[in-house]
Amino acid sequence: MSGPRALVAALLVGACVAPAAAQRSAPHATVVYAVGREPTTPIPLFTSSLVENEDLADQLFLHLAVFKPGALVTGDNALAPALARSWRRVDPLTVVFDLDHRARWQDGTPVSAHDVVFTWQLANKVATDQSRLEPIAGVEAVDQWTVRVHFKRPFAEQVYNFAFLMQPLPSHLLERLAPEAIATSDFARRPIGDGPFRFDHRVAGQLVELHADPGFFLGRPTIDRLIFRFVADPNARQNLFLTGETDVLDHIPGPALPQIREHAESRLVDAPASDLVYLLFNTRSRADSTRPHPVFSDPRVRTALTLALDRAIIAQTTYGAGTSVPDAAQSQIWSWITPGGIKPGPPDAARARMLLTAAGWRDTDGDGVLDRNGTPLRFGIMYAASSAARNTIALQVQQMWRAVGVQADLDRIEGSVMRGRVFSGQFDIWINGVGQDPTPSSLVQSWSCGSARQLGSTNYAHWCDSTFDRLVAGATVARNQPAAWRGVLARMASQHPAVFIAAPSNLVAVHRRYDNVIIWPSRAWLSLWQWRVRPEAALPRDR
Repeated sequence: MSGPRALVAALLVGACVAPAAAQRSAPHATVVYAVGREPTTPIPLFTSSLVENEDLADQLFLHLAVFKPGALVTGDNALAPALARSWRRVDPLTVVFDLDHRARWQDGTPVSAHDVVFTWQLANKVATDQSRLEPIAGVEAVDQWTVRVHFKRPFAEQVYNFAFLMQPLPSHLLERLAPEAIATSDFARRPIGDGPFRFDHRVAGQLVELHADPGFFLGRPTIDRLIFRFVADPNARQNLFLTGETDVLDHIPGPALPQIREHAESRLVDAPASDLVYLLFNTRSRADSTRPHPVFSDPRVRTALTLALDRAIIAQTTYGAGTSVPDAAQSQIWSWITPGGIKPGPPDAARARMLLTAAGWRDTDGDGVLDRNGTPLRFGIMYAASSAARNTIALQVQQMWRAVGVQADLDRIEGSVMRGRVFSGQFDIWINGVGQDPTPSSLVQSWSCGSARQLGSTNYAHWCDSTFDRLVAGATVARNQPAAWRGVLARMASQHPAVFIAAPSNLVAVHRRYDNVIIWPSRAWLSLWQWRVRPEAALPRDR
């Protein structure tokens, strides 16, 4: 193994503190990062799953534990210590976490087991996705620094489920507030955390600035200043990086990569990514969600439409050479299950036509569009108007399906309208892009039968396959985790609930003056505090 992945494999978050001499000689390093949306509520539990809120919260609030190289989530030793210095298993349903006694909130108050219990109780009141809390039977403080967690059932991700997902909040500042008032409180406007950075100031609509906490118990950060700028337009973010006004650029579209590669002051870091892009089939009728969709409830049609597409061409045209094409819901972050993902077979237009014929779709009137009982095989592809990548995908898909007698109408709409239509089931096919959780057990939320009936579900297509659900349940407790999850993904691949188009890599452009750059496949900026600027390469804003 070599390159950026080897760098990630060689270093641990929370264990890479620079030697004191190196810290003293380093410049006053700055990182300026442009984000697409303003992180208005960077408070754990109140981020509304907005990635900008989560990224900023990760600088202010520690997780109990964080990833090791490889980003595994199964087993008691999968994670590395952070706020919790250690943990131990009592029995199959009980894990005890010992907090680091040195940890302090930035007002000087010690971080305590009571903070952990308070945050877990608060999560039960405010979390919109209760699926992550459901496996936990109870949390109790044994003493000031010891927390005992009881689980309802054995499963392989118990430590991850609690330790990574738990970012404690300061009970002494929040427990007198009503839960619903926290998001709009003074605390939300000026958070006080226990992480490597302190909140300094906000310029509404423009930026948030954080400064290093010199007393951070894991070691003084080697980045002194962190600035999140708010720039909605992706082209503007790219220009700011190329002109040297920002230091980091992520989510780089394929067509822009040549220019970024030629930029003298940048280098590209390739980290396994959590991104997944797919065409989601709605299995329920748009007119009546209690009835099956007249086209996509038939797995033969879903399979045919998948076979008719040259997904490798679509993925590479949209995201650049090297983009992987999975055959199930597997981004690069889950490479430990199947390296490279479950590979799709080649496109097969002839077989696609045979399957459509078997499903009753024929061109009876000679107009080039298949029909059945007088109804043409025609439907809409919905996607966000703001996404150039989705538009590129939609145009290619439309053309390839037209070649097998399918008429797909492009439905390019604004994001706010699109969300309402997704939630109400008013779509045929939706081009969706997600950032997957590190854990494959999160497949339940978007793809299981039970999830489709639960509050907070993202199974918007109402796909339901009992065999898939049974395999998922077995995988969560299996001894051989990779093999069990391979079975889950293989079942999904055989049923085609979606056409999985691309698992893009996470190519991030970073200014060349930084060393010790670690970018994680999920929650990418957990290690920003450990980046370093080489003194001889420092810019004026680093001094």
